[in-house]
Amino acid sequence: MKVGPAAIERRSQARIGFAWTAGMMVALALTVFAPPAAAQSLDQLRANGAVCERPDGLLHALSSNGAVVQQVDTINRQRLAAYEKLARDTNTSVEQVRIVSGEKLQSRYGGCP
Repeated sequence: MKVGPAAIERRSQARIGFAWTAGMMVALALTVFAPPAAAQSLDQLRANGAVCERPDGLLHALSSNGAVVQQVDTINRQRLAAYEKLARDTNTSVEQVRIVSGEKLQSRYGGCP
């Protein structure tokens, strides 16, 4: 059975789409669910209303507490590193990865007020 160029292109796009989704899931799992260094977990910070998810895939500190701000900075650095790696691995822009991640995170946890 011969496979034409259009079929090959569709398969290639499907593989890229699958790789993108799988990579995004791994990156988000590593960055979102990684235990933070400070005393409170990210889930606790969310539950306490100390942080919120921005549309660009990063956290925003709603608290001026220095420990919270430092924890948010650490998590954001980890997320940016994961977004940059995912962008390189999928041959897309960091901005696009951040937008998609932000949408997913806001969908799951809610956005900033």
